[in-house]
Amino acid sequence: MQFNLHRSQKLSLAIITAILASTQTFTAAGSSWDCLQVAGQWDCSATSNTPETDPLEAITASGIEPPLTLSNTVTNTQLVEPPTELITTPTKSVEPQPNPSNTVAKAPLVEPPKEQVTTATSQVEPQLNSSNTVANAQLVQPPAELIATPIPSISNPRPEVAVSKASTATVPQDEIINQTAAKKTAPSNRAITLKDKPAPDPKDLDWYTYTQDENHYGVCQGRYISPTIGAFTEGEAEPLDLSTVFITADQSSTALGQNSVLTGNVDIRQGTKSLNSPVVKLNQETGAMDLEGGVTYRQTGLLIVADNAKGNINNDQTSLYNAQYVVHDIGLRGEAEAIISQTTDIIDIQNGSLTFCPPNVEDWKISASNINLDLATGFGKADDAKLVLMGQTVLYLPFLYFPLDDRRHSGFLYPSFKFANDGNEVAIPYYFNIATNMDDTLTTTVNSDNGILLENELRYLDTNSVNKISTGLNVIDDQDARKRWVIGLNHKGNYSNFKTVIDYTKISDDDYFDDFGSNLDVDEGDNNHLNQTAKISYAGDNWNSSLLLQKYQTIDSDTTTPYQRLPEIRFSGITPEPWDNINIKYRTVFTRFDRDQTGLSDAEKVNGDRLIIQPSINASYRKAWGYIQPSVKLWHASYNLNDQLDGVGSNQSVTVPILEIDSGLYFDRDFSFQEKGYTQTLEPRLYGLYVPYSDQSELPDFDTSELTFNYNSLFRDNRFSGDDRFGDTKQISLGLTTRVISDQGRELVTASLGHALYFADRKVRVDSNAAPIDDDTSDLATSIIWRPNTRVRALIDATFDAKTFDNSEFTLDLKYEEDPSHVIGFRHRFTRDIREQTTLSYLWPISNNWSGLGLVQYDWLSNKTIDVAGGLEYQSCCWLTRMVVRNELDSNNSRDISFAFQFVLKGLGGAGRSPNQDLRDKIKGYDKREYYNANN
Repeated sequence: MQFNLHRSQKLSLAIITAILASTQTFTAAGSSWDCLQVAGQWDCSATSNTPETDPLEAITASGIEPPLTLSNTVTNTQLVEPPTELITTPTKSVEPQPNPSNTVAKAPLVEPPKEQVTTATSQVEPQLNSSNTVANAQLVQPPAELIATPIPSISNPRPEVAVSKASTATVPQDEIINQTAAKKTAPSNRAITLKDKPAPDPKDLDWYTYTQDENHYGVCQGRYISPTIGAFTEGEAEPLDLSTVFITADQSSTALGQNSVLTGNVDIRQGTKSLNSPVVKLNQETGAMDLEGGVTYRQTGLLIVADNAKGNINNDQTSLYNAQYVVHDIGLRGEAEAIISQTTDIIDIQNGSLTFCPPNVEDWKISASNINLDLATGFGKADDAKLVLMGQTVLYLPFLYFPLDDRRHSGFLYPSFKFANDGNEVAIPYYFNIATNMDDTLTTTVNSDNGILLENELRYLDTNSVNKISTGLNVIDDQDARKRWVIGLNHKGNYSNFKTVIDYTKISDDDYFDDFGSNLDVDEGDNNHLNQTAKISYAGDNWNSSLLLQKYQTIDSDTTTPYQRLPEIRFSGITPEPWDNINIKYRTVFTRFDRDQTGLSDAEKVNGDRLIIQPSINASYRKAWGYIQPSVKLWHASYNLNDQLDGVGSNQSVTVPILEIDSGLYFDRDFSFQEKGYTQTLEPRLYGLYVPYSDQSELPDFDTSELTFNYNSLFRDNRFSGDDRFGDTKQISLGLTTRVISDQGRELVTASLGHALYFADRKVRVDSNAAPIDDDTSDLATSIIWRPNTRVRALIDATFDAKTFDNSEFTLDLKYEEDPSHVIGFRHRFTRDIREQTTLSYLWPISNNWSGLGLVQYDWLSNKTIDVAGGLEYQSCCWLTRMVVRNELDSNNSRDISFAFQFVLKGLGGAGRSPNQDLRDKIKGYDKREYYNANN
């Protein structure tokens, strides 16, 4: 335990205890305060001329400044009287024979009175002179809140300062030590040794198990709870200066000029630190102290329990031997032959170990000749380290650096492994903590087929932006002389009203991701195109504008390159204040489209400029029982084109008026079911849309496609995405929605059914050669969301032919989640003549520590399994292992079989390739469970 030097009140009570708090003869040597220090020894045989005075009166009285000096200690230090609860009742006057030799054996027994005197003291000024002691030290009165009833003037009382519940029997020191050690029973003082020590009670290490009321689902059955040392709650007195030291004990004895011995539950406190031991020996001259018979050291967030300890009240170092320690906040514990505490935040451990496992669990630990834990920086270092798993040494490291919390540090991260039929690989990352707002990760990947790959990811954060630069380089490949690389740039900025976005990825060749994959945060071209976008936007009070540059790199030679936007300028807004529920909106978009024309022909080669102008006037009238929203819009498109087909002009334009009206009613009723109350709503909706036909057959197709039909399509003004087409229609859409809401406000069921009636053929198509759509009615569109309880959620979107009721499209998404560890997901998607796939995934515990995970994705049209994976996980409070086997159908219609393995020592990180990277999008609840387990 360290005691830092301060300008005032330094170790005041410790010094008072060493000099005054004793049961020896000099404390009651006569009718006056007669003890003097002569030639470095105390002599209580001399008689002074001072009046008979209680020394406690001299301490508590105001205006007393006796000169006192003690050798080799702090100058100008104020000695403060302890709180009254630390001052025992004074004794009756006793006249023993002086003991010139200052031995303990001849000291008489002094019995204190049982009653406590409560009258006021008188003011006395004793003169104390001695040599080689603290210069100009002052004895001052403690704060008023620490003084209870004053003590009366009694001749020759026994002064007991900073020692509570003190026995007045004077016995030899050795006998006191032996008796106290024999009676020691407190768990916090129990001796703990490294060899053959008994298993500790977890509560002795501040470990408390969760109760059933806490509903804890994690694998850890308990947690460490640190008591607060030296805290003051609201309304209590302010704490003393942190330099003040308080010492209490059941008994004390002092041999003049030698050691003071405090016995029986000795407690030493300074600020937020405390030491507790049954026996404390304190050297009056040097300040050295020995703690024996079991030692407990505490500061908020740290506990050390040891057999014995040595230290000095005049410096900042304390050594504890045969110790166990706990760092509560991070769940770290360990044991050591010796622990040297030099400062509040640095712990040096000699011949010890550390682990994040709970008490009495030794599944893994790191043993080392020396371990340094820096709690201030959150980093640890071990020399001659050994990783011990299940009692067996599996790895030796000359030195090991490791984090103690979530703060960042430079150093190697844990490697990852992959075993697959397309090559095995091991990746070793190194992390550079450059600054608080900048870091870099360099990963070296060795692949059995593709040589060595270097991947680097630099991250930079400032007050306005988040930035990331990702690069990859294949430096050694005996089978391929090409220079193969990837570069990615991600940026998001927020500068007051301005916002900026950059998303850029480029690779050296089309096969890069197929051969190497990537651990970088870049676009891997799932749609065969790599996005290369930069955008800046400005938001005004009632308007917005933006400038976009967008290119693509196509990585599939069989796929047509999409158009590039170089640039696209948007401007939109709304009138500041609506007039009588009427507002005006406007939208303008100018875009220049271009693309590589290699291999293209006819209409595919067309490029040029497009201008879209779309104003609208909208009204809204709402009541509690319903609403009506009419709108009048105008859509105008103008083109300036290049490489048009023969006979088609370069300048094209079209203007389309749109008239729509949307309305709805609200009905509700209350009902009960199984003695529970519910509310059901009925919400009919009527939507009318009129868009006259305008010939758009000569317009190019830069970014337009026909949207998939579903329930929301019934109430949309355009059946196309993009701005190259606006669909003609004369239709009325009918919709009906009902909801069931519990008394708690939870929506249990939402079901909708809709249908559209068409009064004219729809002639506008993306392909001008396609036939018009002549159906008089749309398909029946349904949407159902069912939440019967907090565990089950079902979503159904389906469309049916209005005449035959044949299913046109169907999506079922079902999820069961009892808690983050019990999750089952089912998804089935069907589009007539296009797609029919089913995906089943699960996360489910097998026992308290074992759990299974997996997925199956099957294509019913090709009768092939697209993806299948299965795995097992074992997880305890201090480690986990995860093994997953996967068989996936790749883009070349061949099978890719891989094995992923991960091993994690909780608190230190993990080794292995996490299946989370590949499966998180397909296994429902995977990310949520990983987050829950990492934070519980």
